[in-house]
Amino acid sequence: MQQRKVSYQTVCSYKYTFRLYLRYLEDVHGISATKVSINHFDLEYLQCFCKYLEEKRKNKPATINNRIAAIKSFMQYVAETAPEYSAISKRVLMLPAQKHELPVMSFITKEEFNALIQVCDTNTFIGARDKLMLLLMYNTGVRVSELLEIKISDIHGADSINHASVIIHGKGRKQREVPLWKTTVKYINKYLKTYPAECTDYLFINKNGDELTRSGVRTRINKLVSQATAQVPSLREKTVTPHTFRHSVAMNLLISGVDISTIAIWLGHSSIETTHKYMIADMDLKRKAMEKVGSAGNSSYKYKPSADIMNFLNSL
Repeated sequence: MQQRKVSYQTVCSYKYTFRLYLRYLEDVHGISATKVSINHFDLEYLQCFCKYLEEKRKNKPATINNRIAAIKSFMQYVAETAPEYSAISKRVLMLPAQKHELPVMSFITKEEFNALIQVCDTNTFIGARDKLMLLLMYNTGVRVSELLEIKISDIHGADSINHASVIIHGKGRKQREVPLWKTTVKYINKYLKTYPAECTDYLFINKNGDELTRSGVRTRINKLVSQATAQVPSLREKTVTPHTFRHSVAMNLLISGVDISTIAIWLGHSSIETTHKYMIADMDLKRKAMEKVGSAGNSSYKYKPSADIMNFLNSL
């Protein structure tokens, strides 16, 4: 928390990992928490821990990799602060990540999104809040943790429909500013006029006035999807989560011709490699790329780099 300045969610994830590991050492090896030493973080223990997570807890490779990443982070700290344990640390840091198949990326269409909006009963506080939640997720592509951190004071320029934006407090304590659609701004103004609050208050609260939780967001989305399925049956074939809206924003931007580096900034990705997955997810994009290139043996398509590109490459 003090040195790496990681987010609250990361701290919680690391805490949970070490609770699991200490419980594993006691249940499997009979080593109580008070008896644990750095030697019990050696490679052999971690290999058994991976097997324990897979067989006993039925964790998938992605989850196991997250747990091991937390322990590796700790062992990196050990290597820096206690060099006498460097041999153990080196062995642990060499533990390879488990391979796993990446799931097919799911995203919702504009028709499906409109169906979700229409089932929100805006005559009630919950329905009005749900509509605002959907609009912001589909407009900005925020992570659910970022959505819940938005305060009313983070909405900028709401009086000027054409230049409104929202400040997103992202992973790693990074902030980014994302523009808002006119329809989103109009609805925000209407919502805050109906349900006024202090500018320092969180934008999303539950019926008791407390901050909305991640599970609360998931529960509401599940209910809205269930209701909208009657209108748009294609929703029945999809697993719609808060992150699905993030994927949808990325795909909408990509299909609209927005370059990948801009999308990376929009979504708060620290690396374009993270954003690149969206380019390989949509078959229509692949088909358009193929049409641009032309068929085999067709010499009509000739690429000539612009002067700007050549200057950029020469400067590297």
